[in-house]
Amino acid sequence: MNMYKPTHRGLLISLLLLLSACGGGKMTPVSDSTLGGLWTGTLTVNGVAHTAYAMSAETGELALLENDTASGFGAQYWGTISASTDQLSGSVNGAVLDQALPFSDGSFRGTGTVSGTIHQRSSITATIAFTTSLGTAISGQLSLAYDSSYEQASSLATISGNYTNVKTPGTDVLSISSAGDLTYTDPLTTQCMATGTVSIVNASYSVYAGELTFSNCNNAYAYLNGVSVQGLGNVDPGTSPKPLLFLMHGMVGGVDSPFALAFQGT
Repeated sequence: MNMYKPTHRGLLISLLLLLSACGGGKMTPVSDSTLGGLWTGTLTVNGVAHTAYAMSAETGELALLENDTASGFGAQYWGTISASTDQLSGSVNGAVLDQALPFSDGSFRGTGTVSGTIHQRSSITATIAFTTSLGTAISGQLSLAYDSSYEQASSLATISGNYTNVKTPGTDVLSISSAGDLTYTDPLTTQCMATGTVSIVNASYSVYAGELTFSNCNNAYAYLNGVSVQGLGNVDPGTSPKPLLFLMHGMVGGVDSPFALAFQGT
């Protein structure tokens, strides 16, 4: 499992959400009660488009992952969003996933707001106003398309099973029981162990909630001992090996830090 220390790079994105719609005759806004979704698209900063993937729960909690395949830069954002008619707004924290690849001003993290337009179960177009921890203002344009796989039902039976990390498969084991209990061991790299739980947010949709606490980590990773992280997850039971992604965050050394944890079924 890859455990990244936070850093942050140039944009912050968070968002997602859907709402608005219509009904017979003339267009009539619907309520903003539907906040959940899976979203894919781009986050463009200074003319460079990075891949963006986001998941959000019906509660308005959101997590967003940004990747630039050319440079290797990656950042994660987490926060909450809300909507009124077709207007969305929200606030996020963000941090880079690798301190060797910081934001453009050398910073590792920051905070921001997102505002724009959402077309329910279709698309999001938003502007992100992000300020790094060094005070640099960064503006990004977010363009996301809705992924209908969000409408797959979730269950503990669906997500349960044994997994290993995507980067070096077979070096660790993540197990999720049919009761939602999570255990993790990495005897070869970090020597970390972890325990936690996975729970259903809304059984009609495919976003899960997860939390775990690390222990027994070796010297290089000792900073993780006692760290608790929480966030959102998604699994695709129709793909083999079954992919599982958690976008979590937690306090490390007094700083809220990102944990993008990618696994595959064994």
